[in-house]
Amino acid sequence: MDQSLVESRMKEILEKGLGLDLTDPNLVDTPARIAKMYCKELFSGLTEPPPKITTFPNTDNYDEIIMMDNIPFVSTCSHHFLPFQGLAWFAYIPAKHSLYSAYEGGELSGASKIARIIHYFASRPQLQERLTQQIVDHFVGIVRPLGVMLVMRAVHGCMACRGVKTGNYAGLMTSKVYGSFKENSSSRNEALQMIQMSIKLSGK
Repeated sequence: MDQSLVESRMKEILEKGLGLDLTDPNLVDTPARIAKMYCKELFSGLTEPPPKITTFPNTDNYDEIIMMDNIPFVSTCSHHFLPFQGLAWFAYIPAKHSLYSAYEGGELSGASKIARIIHYFASRPQLQERLTQQIVDHFVGIVRPLGVMLVMRAVHGCMACRGVKTGNYAGLMTSKVYGSFKENSSSRNEALQMIQMSIKLSGK
């Protein structure tokens, strides 16, 4: 990304496009702040490499659900360049270590790495549907679990403050299921019950 170009074009948009006075003390550094925000923060996932996923051998052959809950995320709608933000619930079932040679799995993910994957793919212009898909695909490609289930809920600024003006209450929910969660309804229902318990305990 070219931060200096973004700053130059943003200055032109604010000054010539919107007719703002950039000598105003509150606006004088705004083009530079916006350029830094886009290039170093909101869209950092466009240039940074994916986070390294630390995995550990599933030597105890744990084969039940592991869930990381209430993961906050913020992304930017690629249609209007307004933020959408919310919470994610990520569950997976690891493969048994004894199946490693046949399944190429048998790994446990470091808990914090799940949040890092979500943050990485959220840090770019996005659609929530695509974001949900990318997170699961990336995790599956590295950890190769038996199953993954991701549920995301976000309030979108493009609806909250413009258009239909839904405010901060109406949100969009997306999900992606893979492997045993897709094939086994009892596993899927158990994960959904865990999400409900998480929401109840957290008061969200």
